[in-house]
Amino acid sequence: MSKLRYFTSQMVEDMRRAVDRNLDWYYAPSGPPPLSGVAGGVRESSMPAPALAERLQLDIDNPSSTDAANALAVYEALGGLTPHQASMERLWVWLCHHDCPQYVAARWLTRRSQDAAAAAKKVRNHFFAAGNRALVRDNGVSRLWWLGKIANDTAPNDPAKFLEILFVKQDVRSALIERPTVSMNREVLRTIYRVMQEHWGADRKLFERDAFRTWMIALNRRGGVMLLDAMSQDDLYRLVRKEADASLA
Repeated sequence: MSKLRYFTSQMVEDMRRAVDRNLDWYYAPSGPPPLSGVAGGVRESSMPAPALAERLQLDIDNPSSTDAANALAVYEALGGLTPHQASMERLWVWLCHHDCPQYVAARWLTRRSQDAAAAAKKVRNHFFAAGNRALVRDNGVSRLWWLGKIANDTAPNDPAKFLEILFVKQDVRSALIERPTVSMNREVLRTIYRVMQEHWGADRKLFERDAFRTWMIALNRRGGVMLLDAMSQDDLYRLVRKEADASLA
C-alpha cells in the first residue's frame, strides 16, 4: 500500500517561488506538477495514502455547495492526523499538487486574472498555506480537513448538521471559524452551536451578518477578560445566550 507523502520545507519554498512561471499548469493541471522531479524534495510518512481525489465532489455551477460534504470526506480519509501534523504546510502542499490539483483549480481558480501577479497570488493562497490562518481558511485541501475536525469535535453525533448551519452564510463561517478564541475551544464552540441551533428553527436573525459578527466580537472580548473554558457549563451557556440576545437588541 502506498504511503502518504509530503514535501521538504525547501521544496515548498522552491515551488512557491516558481509559481509565476508555472501559472499555465496551476490553472489547468495536467501531468506532473512543477519541480516534481527534483531529487530529495519528498518524504514518506507511515500513514496510508488517502486517494482524496476519488472522494471529492464539485458542482462547477455552485462550487461552494459541496464544501460541507468534502470536509467530512477529507476528515474521514485523514482522521488519523493529529492537529500538529495537520498544521504542516508541507503535507497539504503535496496533496494539493499530487492528489487534488484538478479539484483545487476547479474550486478556486476558475477565473484567471490578466494581471500575472494577481493570478499568482490566488495560486499561492490555495495551493500553499503560509501560516495557521491560511491552513484553516485558504488552502484548497487543509481547510476541508479543519472544517471536518471542527464539525466532529463540536457535534460528534451529527457533524453534517453542524456544517449545514455553519455554511448558511459565508459571514457566519468566517466570523466563527476564523476567531481562535472561539473556534479552537471545544466547550465554547459547543455552547455557541447550542445557541445557534436554538435560533436555527426561528427567524434566523442571529445569522444576519451584523448580528452574528457582533455576537462573535462580544464573545472574543469576553474571552480576553476571562477564561471562557474555565466557566461551568451553565454559566457559559448563560453568557453565550446573553451575548446572542444583546446582538439582536
